Amino acid sequence: MRRIILLISIFVVSLILFSLFTTENINSLEGDFKELAFERNENNTGPIQRVYVFSVNDTLWSEMNKHADLLPHTKYGTTEVYYFLKDDLSKDQLKLSLKGLNSSARQFCIAHVTKDGQSRVKFSKYPFK
Repeated sequence: MRRIILLISIFVVSLILFSLFTTENINSLEGDFKELAFERNENNTGPIQRVYVFSVNDTLWSEMNKHADLLPHTKYGTTEVYYFLKDDLSKDQLKLSLKGLNSSARQFCIAHVTKDGQSRVKFSKYPFK
């Protein structure tokens, strides 16, 4: 009986470890995502809004979509993510608020992702062109 329990325990632990090391996470995605800016409203009683800006090496649309889907999200809140190519935008040009980007930075935006309160993801390529 002890052997059976030991074998089952070893099997369960090995499944957990396998899942831990093979599950996709933000660091395993291609594209070298770098966070440039982040805003979050201070209202913890209502909908929580998050706005991120990331730079990427290339226009890997599927990787951007996966990346946005892996970012933190709160029920009844929204998460917005703006993507830029690595050398197109400097931090001096970027002005981020909960309402979005400044107009001078919008021209360089290559993708915009919105995740709504029901975790539905809306992906837009070149949203401001």
